[in-house]
Formats: sequence, structure tokens, C-alpha cells
Amino acid sequence: MSGRAARLQVAAGIGYSFFLSAVTLIMELITDVFYPVRLILSPLWAIYVGQWVDAGVILAVYVLLIVFASPYRFQEQSNYYQLLRGAQKLSIYTIMAFAVISMAFDAYAGSLRARIGIFILVNFFSGMVGGILSTRAQ
Repeated sequence: MSGRAARLQVAAGIGYSFFLSAVTLIMELITDVFYPVRLILSPLWAIYVGQWVDAGVILAVYVLLIVFASPYRFQEQSNYYQLLRGAQKLSIYTIMAFAVISMAFDAYAGSLRARIGIFILVNFFSGMVGGILSTRAQ
């Protein structure tokens, strides 16, 4: 894969990571109306602290986003299938990286300004990791 395509994959991974965190936070806020606990981004951290409802909601969001990116009803040799297969790999790798790296955001209990900075770094790094891994997988 060319360097330009790899840079585009990394940029798409960073954008997808911010989209993923926004969707996850929105679902967490909706869940917190009925079940008020601390906001969590990582399902691994939710399992660690015993917030099973949050872990289930986050995993459901991840599964829905992967299914949304999956290529269905296309022939395997078509150009659309190859394009959507790359998007699905990007979403899978970005979600896996985000689930692991976002534990840093959940574990930190400091000031709001530092948490916002960690939030941005978590999204940036998980998008980079997802983009690089999806580039290597193609």
C-alpha cells in the first residue's frame, strides 16, 4: 500500500475514533438517565469495576458499528466489496484499540482539563493504531 493511502487510513481511523467515542458517550449519557453511575468509555474498565450494564451498552454499540460497516449483499469480486471490506477492517481495529487505550481515560480521576487532554490523546492514538493495523492487514 502506498504512503498516501496509509496516511488516509490513519486519518480515517482518527476520525472514526472520535465518532466512536461520541456515540459511546451519547449512549452512556442516555443510560445514565436510568442507571446513574460514572461515565466509562472502555468495556474492559467497566468489567473491571463491575459496571455490567455499562459494559453491555458499550459492547452493543461496538457490535452495531461493526455490523454497520460490514459489506453485505455485494459480490466478493466487486469494487464496492473491497472498499467496504477495508472500512470494516478499519472499524474493527479502531474499536479494539479504543477499547484498550481508553482505559487510561477511565482510570484517571484528576482535573477536568487533564481528562479532556487524555480524551483527545486516547482518540488520536487509537485512531492511529487502528489505521496502521488496517493498512497492514490489506
